[in-house]
Amino acid sequence: MALRDQQIKFFLERIDRADYQTFDSSVQQLFKYLEKEVGDNPVYKEYEESGDKWVEWRLKLKLGGGWSIPDDFDKAKSLAYHLYKLIADQREQVYKIGFLHSSSQSVNKNINEFNQSFLDYFKQALEDIVNADPQITEGNQANPIMGNRIFIIHGHDNELKKEVQLLLSRVNLNDIVLHEQPDKGRTIIDKLIGESEGACYVIALLSPDDELADGTSRARQNVILEIGYFLGKLGKEKVRLLKKGKVDIPSDLQGILYEVYDKDGAWRIKLLKEMKAVGISIDLDSVIKKF
Repeated sequence: MALRDQQIKFFLERIDRADYQTFDSSVQQLFKYLEKEVGDNPVYKEYEESGDKWVEWRLKLKLGGGWSIPDDFDKAKSLAYHLYKLIADQREQVYKIGFLHSSSQSVNKNINEFNQSFLDYFKQALEDIVNADPQITEGNQANPIMGNRIFIIHGHDNELKKEVQLLLSRVNLNDIVLHEQPDKGRTIIDKLIGESEGACYVIALLSPDDELADGTSRARQNVILEIGYFLGKLGKEKVRLLKKGKVDIPSDLQGILYEVYDKDGAWRIKLLKEMKAVGISIDLDSVIKKF
């Protein structure tokens, strides 16, 4: 057994999107996975045994005193790991106490603020653990992907498509949009098969294009069809959904991870990180400077 980076990312994304009904269980699933798969990992043991360092910090928090994230990066990671561990062990719902607790705001908002404060540090702690896993092999690492062609599947939201195209251009990746390619006398299926050759990754845009009789909205059916085609061609790790607005995701796609479009643009970095994780060459520091 060995830790799998993609599996840990799956749990972290569930934690990031969780509400009061799913947050605790999502954290517990991650820690159960670590316990089962981690093996003889010295960094994991160090994080697991670090809880005593933060007893005074938690006591001060409970008593309504001030709080701060440690200036030292390693200590900040250790604290974040400990707080999520408390939730996993059902010893404390940390996001309900101290600086986050307010009778005037919802538990969901408490959870969101807790994640905003600590989730990034927790991710870094988990990355330390994965990198120190003695059982990890070359086969578990993402090999560099040859090529820079990203296929964009889209519906009627032309502005969203343009935003994604702009993002890809800023990281020197070429986009493929099916309707922008010449037909050459081909049927739609033949055109899809032909233009998909050389694509190394797919971004599927789910926007509320079709309104159903019950008032809900769904993406265009050609979008769902093309997603299915690329899942078979490239595998689900190289297909990413970008969900905008209130749009139902078909049950057949429930296991596929997605990013949520937000006006602040956080989706951009999340999307690029996922592309980088499967081996696509992206300079994230350069991207950040361009926005």
